[in-house]
Amino acid sequence: MAEIQPYIRLACEGGKTEPNYFNGYLRSKGFKQPNMAFKPKDHSPIGVARAAKEEYQKAIRLKIPKDKIFVWAIFDRDGHAGVENAIEMLRTTAISTAFSNICFEYWILLHFERTSRSFSNCDELVRDIKENHDSDYDKANNHFDRLKDRVPNAISNATWLKNAIWREEERPVWQLNPYTDVHHIFNSLLEKGFINDI
Repeated sequence: MAEIQPYIRLACEGGKTEPNYFNGYLRSKGFKQPNMAFKPKDHSPIGVARAAKEEYQKAIRLKIPKDKIFVWAIFDRDGHAGVENAIEMLRTTAISTAFSNICFEYWILLHFERTSRSFSNCDELVRDIKENHDSDYDKANNHFDRLKDRVPNAISNATWLKNAIWREEERPVWQLNPYTDVHHIFNSLLEKGFINDI
């Protein structure tokens, strides 16, 4: 009997940056499912949370074993309303969240440098990436091939940010700038045995 493959779905608020990045990563690890990372029609934080819940229920209906279901909701601050409600909506479910402030590009920046510098908006952050690290950076580009060798660096820098800067912080994550916990997606894939290395 063939081994059941993990059911992987990452509901993303962004339409290009996040899906391109995560689909590139997952394909590089041998996963062949289409649209593992996707942008739902309602891509507000609440819409992303709902889409993730729908994907989880779909996996249950397909009789996928719970230990093979890997569903995440990925969103950022970037001026969006409803972040707090979306995180709370998923808090007691089997669905995990990955949140970035000010936007997903903070995770991208951590591929290049260790920093706790905050940004007032995503345009400012993208400008910084273009000026200091990748002059061709554009949110619509497929970044994974250019960033794949730097993923361990980003995980290390995000872990440092969370442990060194925010470890004693009691405010909720949506009030922390900068913040990202995207690295937990990679750590979770590894811990579950879905991948052998980062």
